Amino acid sequence: MDKVRLSDGEYVRIEGPAMVEVLRGSLYLLGAQYETGAKVTILRARRVVAKAISDTELSLVLGPGGFADKPKAGEEMIDEWDSKLNISLKGSVVVVMGAMDSGKTTITTILVNKAASMGLKVGVVDADPGQNDLGPPTTITCSVLKSGRITHLSFMIPLRQVFIGSTNLEGNWHRAVYAVTKLVDYLRGREGADLIVVNTDGWVEGEGAIEYKRALVTAVKPSYVIVMRKGDEVDGLVKGLSQWNTLVLNAPPSMRVRDRNDRKIHRDMGYGRYLSPSRDLTLSLSQVNVVNMPITGRRLDERLARLISTYLKVKPIYVDALKNMVMVVSSSVKEPTLRSIPGGIALILQPNWENGLLVGLEDVDGFLVSLAVLRRIYYNAGKIVVTVPRRLSNAELASVRSIRVGSIRVNEQFEEVDKFSIIYRVERILSDAPFPASQ
Repeated sequence: MDKVRLSDGEYVRIEGPAMVEVLRGSLYLLGAQYETGAKVTILRARRVVAKAISDTELSLVLGPGGFADKPKAGEEMIDEWDSKLNISLKGSVVVVMGAMDSGKTTITTILVNKAASMGLKVGVVDADPGQNDLGPPTTITCSVLKSGRITHLSFMIPLRQVFIGSTNLEGNWHRAVYAVTKLVDYLRGREGADLIVVNTDGWVEGEGAIEYKRALVTAVKPSYVIVMRKGDEVDGLVKGLSQWNTLVLNAPPSMRVRDRNDRKIHRDMGYGRYLSPSRDLTLSLSQVNVVNMPITGRRLDERLARLISTYLKVKPIYVDALKNMVMVVSSSVKEPTLRSIPGGIALILQPNWENGLLVGLEDVDGFLVSLAVLRRIYYNAGKIVVTVPRRLSNAELASVRSIRVGSIRVNEQFEEVDKFSIIYRVERILSDAPFPASQ
């Protein structure tokens, strides 16, 4: 155990894992004030900056890799942030944007604590499906803080989730706009949140990123957009958001940066925590439908199936259709292929293409009931076998109405190993005109 003495107005920087106790004085941390006797937990690999409100003494218990130091002048932005965050919170929606490791989650936490200290009910939407702090990867999740204070978003309990199916929004951002809007409406209408904060992903550069973020704020209609700036990486974004009430905050030079491998490890741990321990479950296609793949469990008319197979020059194992797309499972291909056919598009898949794909089990309103892993489709029997968390209750299972296939494939240890990127093209095609119905 270490003791740290701070003069009034002095800072301390702490990286977890750490337990902090205020022995005397008063400490300002992440938008909340902690008095003598208060204890604070800092999670592993999380870095926070605290400011003494008076002469203060702290007790620090540091775990492996944890440390504490006193930052130099200009290394931290806590006072600058506080001055710019003097905004009206009650009744507001705030969207926080910025590159990876720019301080978005820290700013979100500060806003949550500030509002909670005013007695407001605060809703949060975690809109980063790759590094989601509220829910598992591949989801966008919302939660509510009704009282108290937090040092990290992961201390909040998830309420509702929408399955995105990917950890990268570059090919899938339209669904993210839908998900965020749906969850903001839920927090406002069902939960009665006084303040809603949307914490977004780190995709900020390029025309696609600006198009996505503009579409997001157009749909959500926030009171404020906060953009975190590390350098010139957000200049195009700020320009693209000029018609909205935008605040630009500088990111601290000392911000902890995670590399690509760190992020993958974080995601893999997220899958494992959510899905373990697990069990296999068999679902019937007569009771649940696959919403974004041409899988109905009803074979295509045999005559039409023969015509399509002859046209494609493949020997089919199974042929199915949904709307304007035909799905052909055949040993003739080694990877997923899309081909034009008269009247529509054929999706040709190799046997066992489904094994290991993450899927979302959704309720009648389109909210996620559970993340699952697709194991096997028994086409002739109309059955789908998935791996689900063992804790999933019978009531939750009874609420499942549909299955949404994602783009991430995992192994038996729930680690990312591959991507099923063709799903984005399939979803776009299925939004068009219908194809002859299955029998």
